[in-house]
Amino acid sequence: MVRSDIQTTLEATYPHELVEAIIVSYENSLREYKKGNWQYFGNEIGQFIEVARRMIEYQLDSKYTPLSDKLKNFNEKILTEYENHDSKYPEEYRIIIPRCLYAMYCLRNKRGMIHKNHIDPNRMDATVLLNNTKWVLAELFRLVSKLSFEDTESVINTIICKETAMVWNNGICLRILDTKMSAKNKVLCLLYIKDGQTDTELRNAIEYKNITDFKKLLKSLHKDRLIEYLNSKCLISPLGIEIAEKLLSN
Repeated sequence: MVRSDIQTTLEATYPHELVEAIIVSYENSLREYKKGNWQYFGNEIGQFIEVARRMIEYQLDSKYTPLSDKLKNFNEKILTEYENHDSKYPEEYRIIIPRCLYAMYCLRNKRGMIHKNHIDPNRMDATVLLNNTKWVLAELFRLVSKLSFEDTESVINTIICKETAMVWNNGICLRILDTKMSAKNKVLCLLYIKDGQTDTELRNAIEYKNITDFKKLLKSLHKDRLIEYLNSKCLISPLGIEIAEKLLSN
């Protein structure tokens, strides 16, 4: 995740304390998800939801409940209040994002993450919650971004990229943690996590020194129909996806 780009863009619209709080909650939830600490993950998701609700308040009322004060209970009445705001406000703020947050709120509060259950649903619930968290953050960013189309799309793709223990996002680039994996397989895994990377991004990520040889490697993957390599940009094919999923599931 390109934290600086997200923070700068959001702070052009929202107060600093809300932006900092939602990014920290997202980063912490991602960290706890990777550790499998479901209770701590649930706590971070709860905080993310509360901050996102305040950002909705700010969009609709130009003010928000202070972080030190408790929000009203999240229920269908609150959803109706959001929806019935002046229609000059986009539906994303009045309907779509609030309903996504409410679904997250219900899943987080009423399932195994904080309650005991005979069949543990925590991992599958956490996966849904994490993906919804990514969507909410990406949507809040998209709606206020003044960056170019290409730069906005690039940041969004970084936010919504898939998560796996074998790939580390260090904030600058993606790294494959399996040092014994072949360069070709590393390329496939990197494109599976974040499609549409350039040859330069991929070469830097796997620290492949020889530019000419690396481009030959990409052309070989293209020839085998595992990727599409055109004008420096790489896209993974369905065949490449199948291989990458097997590699990342080991």
